[in-house]
Amino acid sequence: MNIRKAVVDDAEVIANLGASIQQMHHEQRPDWFRPVDEIAIVEMYRDRLLDPSVTGFIAEEDDIVLGFVMAEVHVRPDSPLGWAQTTLYLEQIGVAPSQRRRGVGHELFNAVGELAGHVSARRIVLTTWEFNLDAHRFFEAEGFETEMRRMSMPWPSSSE
Repeated sequence: MNIRKAVVDDAEVIANLGASIQQMHHEQRPDWFRPVDEIAIVEMYRDRLLDPSVTGFIAEEDDIVLGFVMAEVHVRPDSPLGWAQTTLYLEQIGVAPSQRRRGVGHELFNAVGELAGHVSARRIVLTTWEFNLDAHRFFEAEGFETEMRRMSMPWPSSSE
């Protein structure tokens, strides 16, 4: 298995892998996630890969893409409320369903870890939806721990 840095030309293959993740999120939270729009999602990944604060990695084997990960560098300035620090935000990770449980996600995380060291990040952070128990188990196995909880409450808009 080879892990390489993603380039703009990888946007379509990343979008194809990301489509199943997007569909699952849409099915679970249609109030939050849109249905898959293949053209728009390719453009979104192209834009993300052109952003200098974003790095993507591709896992491949014999010219077959197995998975991807997207991470963004966040720099928080020093303030009276918190210390300055650089974090690496793991935006998305996706592994082709037929390639899961082969260590692909682990190898992608290793690449993110190397990137975190390169940008002097103090931590790698991510968010995950409560319904995604498989992802929780995977992230915990990789060493992630819950450090905060985000909560929400539906609220009627003023136009309703």
